[in-house]
Amino acid sequence: MADRDDFLVTFDFGSVQRSAERVRDLLFRLRAEFDLAPFEYCRKVRIAPLEIPYSHPEITLGTWANDELSLLASYLHEQMHWYVTWYWQVRTEQWYDIFADLRRRYARVPTSGPEGAPDEHSTYLHLVVNWLEIDVTSRFFDREQVVAHAATLPYYRWIYRTVIEDWRRPATGMSAEDLRLAGVGEEAPP
Repeated sequence: MADRDDFLVTFDFGSVQRSAERVRDLLFRLRAEFDLAPFEYCRKVRIAPLEIPYSHPEITLGTWANDELSLLASYLHEQMHWYVTWYWQVRTEQWYDIFADLRRRYARVPTSGPEGAPDEHSTYLHLVVNWLEIDVTSRFFDREQVVAHAATLPYYRWIYRTVIEDWRRPATGMSAEDLRLAGVGEEAPP
C-alpha cells in the first residue's frame, strides 16, 4: 500500500472561476443594456458554478447559461420568485384565489422532473413564475425567441409548454394592473 506522503493531489479551480466571472460580466452587461431595475426584487446575486439556480435567501445562478437570453431568462425567473413571495404577502387572498384557479384549471400536474417541479405546490407556483419569466423577458428580447428558448429547456417542460399554449389566458389570472405592480417597490419584504 502506497504511503500518503508519496501521493500528491492538487486543485485547479481556474476554469470554475473563469466561468463564474463570465456569468458575472454578462449579467453586468445585461443590466447596463436593459433597465432591469423594475423587475429586480433581490439585490444580492451569488454565482455558484455547480449549483442549480434558485431564488432564496439570495439569488443563486449557475454557469450553464452561455448567452444573453439564457442568462436573462434565468435571472428574471429567480427575480419572479421574489415578486411572487411579495405578492403572496401583500395580496394573500388574491394569491390563494390564483392558486385555487390553477388547481381547477389543471387538476393533475406533474410532480417531478423533467416535466414538473419537485412537488404539486411547486408545480403550481412555477405556472405563475414561468409565465412571469416569459412575459418579463419578452420585454427585452423578441417574444418568439423567448418562447423558443423556454420550449427547449430540459426542466419544467410541462410547465413551460402549458404556459406557452395557454398564453392568451394567463395562467396567473393577474390583470394588467397586477402585472404592472411587479415593477413597483425596491425589494420583497424579509
